[in-house]
Amino acid sequence: MFLASHWENGWAVTEIKGALDTTTARELCDYVAAVTAKHRHLLNLIVDLSELTWADTGGLAALMSVRAMLEEDEGELRLVCPEGRVERLLRDSGLAHALPVYPSIEAALTAPRTTVANRMGGAVP
Repeated sequence: MFLASHWENGWAVTEIKGALDTTTARELCDYVAAVTAKHRHLLNLIVDLSELTWADTGGLAALMSVRAMLEEDEGELRLVCPEGRVERLLRDSGLAHALPVYPSIEAALTAPRTTVANRMGGAVP
C-alpha cells in the first residue's frame, strides 16, 4: 500500500494506492495518527480511494477507526471513491451510510461542513 498526503483548502487529502485489507489496515491508522500528531490542528481528512485496487473488512474497519480518531477532536472524515468495485463494497457493507462518500476530491472539498451529530445519520448524497 502507498500513502501520500497533501493539504488542500484546509483539508488533509490522503491518497491510498494498492490494497487496504487486514494486513495493511494498521498502516493506515498509524499513518493518520502520525499526521494528526504532527499537525494538531488537523481535524479534517479526505481519504482518496480512487486508486485503491482491493479492500476487505479489515480495511473498512480501519476507515471506521480513522473516523473515530478524528471525531474525538470533532474532526471530519470524507471518502472519495468513484463508481466501481470499491464503491460497491462501501455501499454493500453499509459503510457508505456511516461515512460521506464523494465521487471526486473537488466534490468532497466543496460540500458543506457537517457536525458529528448530523454525520451520524448517513452519507452526504
